[in-house]
Amino acid sequence: MNKLIAIILALTLFSCEKICSVTSALCKGESKKIEAIDFTQIDQFPQFKNCDALLNFEESKTCFEQSIHQEISSRVQHLKFISKENISDTLQINFTIDKNGVFLCNKIIAKDSLKIKIPNLSIEIQKIIQSLPAIHPAQKRGIPVTSTYTIPLVINTKQ
Repeated sequence: MNKLIAIILALTLFSCEKICSVTSALCKGESKKIEAIDFTQIDQFPQFKNCDALLNFEESKTCFEQSIHQEISSRVQHLKFISKENISDTLQINFTIDKNGVFLCNKIIAKDSLKIKIPNLSIEIQKIIQSLPAIHPAQKRGIPVTSTYTIPLVINTKQ
């Protein structure tokens, strides 16, 4: 019986030593540090075909912004609305590009006066966003991710 108690006591002491060594290693910072991932930032912007060759983050961002404005404004210019007065206003388009590169229109933010003057404008803008061709999605650590953007669109009409 005494031998059993001695063995249990010895095992307990050795296990405490292991626990203490692990604890002291953690306290000394010897363990691997877990790197925090910022999910609010992307590593690479979504890319249209004309932006594929750009490696620089800022150039990629600029190319994306210019391309999306060009795609949307060229399609909006083909819309025909009748208004009794000139309109000069800005609306906000909130859209998502999913991890497959597909555009989804989330929300069109416009003043009530613009909605009254051009009642179908929001519906037409939604159709335009949904009809944009799929592009390369944004990436985080080399993995395609969903990203959301809001861009302004200036509406100017002439009589």
